[in-house]
Amino acid sequence: MTEELLYPGDFIANAEEFLPGDGTYLDNGNIYSAEVGVVQKDLEKRVVSVENRTGKLPLLQRRGLEVIGVIARASEKAAFVDLLPVEEGKRRYIPIEASTVLRVSNIRHGFVKSLKDEFKVGDIVRVRILEADPQNVIVSTDGPNLGVIKAFCEKCRFPLDKDERGLICPQCGWKDHRHLANDYREVKV
Repeated sequence: MTEELLYPGDFIANAEEFLPGDGTYLDNGNIYSAEVGVVQKDLEKRVVSVENRTGKLPLLQRRGLEVIGVIARASEKAAFVDLLPVEEGKRRYIPIEASTVLRVSNIRHGFVKSLKDEFKVGDIVRVRILEADPQNVIVSTDGPNLGVIKAFCEKCRFPLDKDERGLICPQCGWKDHRHLANDYREVKV
């Protein structure tokens, strides 16, 4: 029996039957192939994925993947994050041209009055993808290793240092606050 080769956009299954796995994406309740390959069904976990057969790397992010991005715009209730390419094992995830949204409700457990109190334009952040489809990517910073990994002073744009009270600019002395990842300024970007 020969395996049927799937191409990006080919229908695989209904989301009521399976969960989308690697090499797939969810759109309007249906699971589609995101790359050229053959379908793999895990009947025990009810997950369907596509095993790449071209040697090329997939172009779509997937749920659960942690990625790095830059806060492009921020309002009281949401921020738009420009994602950067990330590698995980042999796979490279290249950001799709879609709105990547961080909602105020996805920052952390508990009440957050304004997203602008936690993130500023230009901050480099690590986020986890909650949902991904060709039109929209929803991300979260709810986790100890998620949040700002590098922030810059609002006054002089110098990188901020972390101290016991929050963030401080070593250049001009400006003090600030952010939703920090537990490895703030330890990551090379």
